[in-house]
Amino acid sequence: MRAGSLARCALGALALAFTLGLPPSASATSCSGFNLSNNNLGLSGSVGCVTVSNSGPNQVTITIRMNVGFSIKLNGGDVAINGPTGLTFIDAGPVSIEAGIFKGAFNHLHPDHNIADLGTFAFDYANIKGQPGNIVSADMISFTLTASGLTASQFTSFAIHFCTMSGTNCGPKTGFASSGPTVVPEPGTLALLGTGLLSLAGLLRRSTVRIVTRVRQGPAAKATARKPTMMKN
Repeated sequence: MRAGSLARCALGALALAFTLGLPPSASATSCSGFNLSNNNLGLSGSVGCVTVSNSGPNQVTITIRMNVGFSIKLNGGDVAINGPTGLTFIDAGPVSIEAGIFKGAFNHLHPDHNIADLGTFAFDYANIKGQPGNIVSADMISFTLTASGLTASQFTSFAIHFCTMSGTNCGPKTGFASSGPTVVPEPGTLALLGTGLLSLAGLLRRSTVRIVTRVRQGPAAKATARKPTMMKN
């Protein structure tokens, strides 16, 4: 029993150490496309969903719908993409804002752009302008990309610049969210975690060996104690 209890405690410590070394997991959210469940603000859950659909020969439509409490930043914002190759600035059509209530357009394309702590994206369409001056964020946008051989299956991940408030005025706080892995522990943290796991594994092995040895030696030691001593004449 003692060996089993010690093993369970050690395994629990191993699991705890492993968990402490990983970033917190986001809660699941219903999304039929790319779930924006990673962000650089430490928020749990998803801020929105990106869907990509084939809308014509060599053409896809990208739609971003934000969850309640969040909106996508327009002026100065970003829609970053990984997957396709060879995209250009003119491949992006007009941006439909709030299901066509407003119209805008991207003003920049940044290739191989690092998005906060979320990694580098091959194409970053940025800074939507053209909508009325008081519209600085939106709960939904969509736009088309047209390029030779382009299909929805080529897209692998997205990142966006978002606001922590629904509607068109953005709010005071913004961040970046992506559908890919979030921040990875630094090498120093990984090394420390690995050292701790190895130490716990060694402790478990040594303790188990000592207990097994005692159990095996116990009956032999008792038998020796009960064996009568032979008296010499």
